[in-house]
Amino acid sequence: MPFNPSDPRLASHWTRFDAVISRWPVVVGTGDEIEAFLCAVLSRRSGVQTRLLGAGLCEREVLDLLNSEPSACLLLLSDSIAADQGVALLERCRQLPQPPQVLYCLSSADAVDVDRLLGLGVSVILSIHSIGKLNFREAADSLEQGLPYVDPAVHRALAIAADLGDELSVRERQVLSLLAKGLTNREIAEQLFIAPSTARDYVSVLISKFKAGNRVEVAARAVELGYSSQLPSL
Repeated sequence: MPFNPSDPRLASHWTRFDAVISRWPVVVGTGDEIEAFLCAVLSRRSGVQTRLLGAGLCEREVLDLLNSEPSACLLLLSDSIAADQGVALLERCRQLPQPPQVLYCLSSADAVDVDRLLGLGVSVILSIHSIGKLNFREAADSLEQGLPYVDPAVHRALAIAADLGDELSVRERQVLSLLAKGLTNREIAEQLFIAPSTARDYVSVLISKFKAGNRVEVAARAVELGYSSQLPSL
């Protein structure tokens, strides 16, 4: 289901989510300046209850924000915060006098260890691709009840990644990343400086490896794996 900000169901679930997370002072940790800016803008919207202390773009900034508040905070942490997906930061958070509750937002299932994240005190693990599917209502309910929650989309992405293993070459991953963004064979060829026929052949190989019926199915699974949020490495 595509993300539609005007969907009344989304507004209802966001209201519920806002009501739950407003029980804590909130700190955002992200490696993306745009994400940090959007969080700041959203926190200032009329009717929003959440008190945002700030948005840190690195481990030090996040820890400084957490230490500035005497009570326990809620940390909304994106895996973009650092190359290790925030693992070192989570370890430091556990040593704080008031360890935060952690809601972890995952953009890619590549090399993520769910059990380790839960062991480091993460309360909720959400896929960034689930926002349009309204899964954060379930996350809010679990957070309120003090129960761990792992987004079903994360489990699906991990299952796909496990099935593929190391089968994809560097070039196939590049093609997959562009395919997940909705590019045509000709557009993929232009991006990678290859012939359109070569791009077509790579797409056919990916359809076979994913055991998919067509390129649309491959693109959907690539999105679940987080390829739509990655730039192809050349």
